[in-house]
Amino acid sequence: MGAVSDSGSSFIDVARETGIDIIDEDGAIIWTGPKGGNIKPVGPLSGKTVGCLVASEFSDFQAYYVASYIGEFGGRLEFIMVDKVTWKFTRPNIRGKGVQGMWGLSIDPIPVMGGDKASRNKTIGNADPRDYDAVVIIGGHSGDIMSTEPNVLDFINRAYDNGAVIGGIGGGIIPIIAAGIMKGKACTGNEQVSFILKKIAKYEDSHCVMDNRILTAKNTIDTPLFIHRLCKHFNRVFVDKRKDVLSGKTMLMICGWDFEDFEIAVPVMEFIYRGAKIILGTFTGATRARPPLLGLEVVQGNFGMSVPLQEISESCYEIKRLSEIDMGEFDGLLIPGAFNPWNMIEAGTPLEFLQKADAAGKILSYMCHGPIPVAAAGLVDGKKITGWLASKDAVVAMGGEFNPEWAVAMDGTHVSGRTTPELPEFIDAITAALLR
Repeated sequence: MGAVSDSGSSFIDVARETGIDIIDEDGAIIWTGPKGGNIKPVGPLSGKTVGCLVASEFSDFQAYYVASYIGEFGGRLEFIMVDKVTWKFTRPNIRGKGVQGMWGLSIDPIPVMGGDKASRNKTIGNADPRDYDAVVIIGGHSGDIMSTEPNVLDFINRAYDNGAVIGGIGGGIIPIIAAGIMKGKACTGNEQVSFILKKIAKYEDSHCVMDNRILTAKNTIDTPLFIHRLCKHFNRVFVDKRKDVLSGKTMLMICGWDFEDFEIAVPVMEFIYRGAKIILGTFTGATRARPPLLGLEVVQGNFGMSVPLQEISESCYEIKRLSEIDMGEFDGLLIPGAFNPWNMIEAGTPLEFLQKADAAGKILSYMCHGPIPVAAAGLVDGKKITGWLASKDAVVAMGGEFNPEWAVAMDGTHVSGRTTPELPEFIDAITAALLR
């Protein structure tokens, strides 16, 4: 693997602070053991239970991030579903069970989210507000739906009176306003709520504000800051060692048709939080799962996300055709899973791009099905690699060592992640690789 710089080695120590097992195996750094993809044993939210109130039309992006990181910081997450609102079913196929986000994410369960970080769901009728140290209301249009439900407003007030933190992001602040506990509080919020907050509260044009156990954030891109601020509330000595650690670095996300939504949304938000510049590199695959979109420049994920990203301003990232990106424009690339990796093989040109990036010494990171195009490009020989089981045959046939028991493997300039639940470990490993 070669020498590891002080900064890269130091960040591996930061990753170890979650309680994950990280070992050296014949020169490769391996994230391993039963804690991979699961709630971490230590962290600023350790021992805390966080309830996340959701109704249909919630923010998919924010839900992805909350599901990934509450447990990564040691907290126990429960999605509390407001699933009996009869006047608002934009997606009738889920009537009577669960809720669904603006772009198609369902809860109960969340697709592709194994492990125990998002395995507990309740309906609001079965949830006791006394059980939660914090109640988070994510944004999207679900806040509008919940603001008319007396049981939701009662739940918020009872949790607040019991000492819980009440947090809202963007439109998720609407039910907090309706519950009557925003009056006079220092706060922030997006365009949906700011005009009201300026009249009834002490509005600040900030990304995230805490006042007397009321935590507010402006937009989806502020979700990482929101979660870190929650961590600081519960652990006053918590030191955030991830903020802006990648300043000056650029990550390229390879986005072809049917990419895994989770594996773009969470890394984009987290890498931006860590200070990296983001390029979304698109290509035209031979297969498109949604023929009505033929001819459009939009690239769509497996569950409904798209490039351009629906919830994150284009000022936060750049979109370029993969064929137009020069090797000098980025430091590392990420290949998300689902069926995007197969499309990379069919398109052909992305494989040539991977070969050039590898020859240039760029960090190649890939997750789930992501090892498949790297194998097809002839770049896995002698590498220790993890991923979804569907990747095994491709990796082994091309000379790599595949182990699905590893959460993450960092071998030279290659970083592989097992599946969606291991996203936080995967992002930490990429960070360590970039800092070498």
